[in-house]
Amino acid sequence: MKKIVAYSVFMLTIATLASANGFNPRVLVVYYSREGHTKLVAEKLASRFNADLERLIDKKDRVGPLAVMAAGRDALNGSLTEIGPLTHDPLNYDIVLVGTPSWFGNVTPAVRTFLSQYRLLGKTVGLFGTAHLTGVEHALEETTQLIGPPGTNFPRLPLRHRDLSDATLREKIEIFHKEVMDAYQSLQHVLAKADNFLLKK
Repeated sequence: MKKIVAYSVFMLTIATLASANGFNPRVLVVYYSREGHTKLVAEKLASRFNADLERLIDKKDRVGPLAVMAAGRDALNGSLTEIGPLTHDPLNYDIVLVGTPSWFGNVTPAVRTFLSQYRLLGKTVGLFGTAHLTGVEHALEETTQLIGPPGTNFPRLPLRHRDLSDATLREKIEIFHKEVMDAYQSLQHVLAKADNFLLKK
């Protein structure tokens, strides 16, 4: 009985927080970028979603040939790293967009560390990533698995460097924006139904 009551309180709290902003959700774009490609996408997304930006800072040196090799090894091994303190608290947002470059087809240590520190379940999540040629889809799938249980799916924006021209990127961002906002509205609908159900109990 205590578990049922605790769960009911939890669901009511989430429903209240998620619906507080109605059709104007608070959006945060969290990303890591070493060469600037993911930064470019993050800034475009922040503009389209009217979002706050949070760039993850990896305290480990990732510049230079030897550091790049070590970075690839860390990504392949699923290693964590030390990241700088955040300016924005992701828990205060309704929608969180998470971006990573693909390092050998894997999520970067900085993004992996961020996801190990902040639980995003119960929020609308969108994922975006960049790669020179291949591997970005696998990196975003890995990111998905770090956030939710098996079977979880989030809107995704996988990009290759050739997709970063203004016209192509704008088109892909529009599609991604619609998918994320549709997911947000769907979550609001589910939470509203749960809220009504619990209030009738």
